[in-house]
Amino acid sequence: MAGERSERLHLGFLDAGEEGVRYYEYDHSRGQGVVKRILGEKVQGHLVSDFYAGYNDYSGKQQRCWVHLLRDLHELKEAHREQTAVIEWAKAVRALYDEAQAWLEKTRGPTQEEREAKYVGLVGEVHQLGLQHARAKGHPCQALAKRILRHEDELFQFVLVEGLSADNNLAERSIRPLVVIRKISGGTRSEEGTKTRMALASLFETWQARGLNPLRECLNLLS
Repeated sequence: MAGERSERLHLGFLDAGEEGVRYYEYDHSRGQGVVKRILGEKVQGHLVSDFYAGYNDYSGKQQRCWVHLLRDLHELKEAHREQTAVIEWAKAVRALYDEAQAWLEKTRGPTQEEREAKYVGLVGEVHQLGLQHARAKGHPCQALAKRILRHEDELFQFVLVEGLSADNNLAERSIRPLVVIRKISGGTRSEEGTKTRMALASLFETWQARGLNPLRECLNLLS
């Protein structure tokens, strides 16, 4: 799931191969209530999201976006280039992500027991990294260390679940064209117009996700 900060445009979607679904909705808020209203208390599968606080109270399973975390780790290193300890800590966190991806690539058809063992090991290691600075008031790594501890069980769900993405790039790429169109056109200027645009986007993107021809599907609906 993704949300565009300035436009309050949300995408909640289930990507399941031939039955892939895209669902778009416009809302004036990015609060917790929007997540609960769109997804319900709990849905089957995982919510892949960034670290925005609005997702924290979601009761279902989550995979937090590593692209966002890696970006913040990079910014941490850039801001403290002369502090070796900070750079090494950020590299150690990054190394766990690289280790997880490398393990998935080289391990052919891992059993669920193997996945769970790897998951437990990775969570244990990232937990130790979080403990290093989570209580170090004023330390450059404190904020990210606290974030890691808060979401440690949501960082490596992609190791547990076959095919689960470690980031929400697909959602953000899917939502971007609508954001650009809205900025260029100035929006529909009416609630009903917005609902219509979101409904059409949901239909067309769902058809494309399923490998169908949107024009042909429109004609099928009209015939």
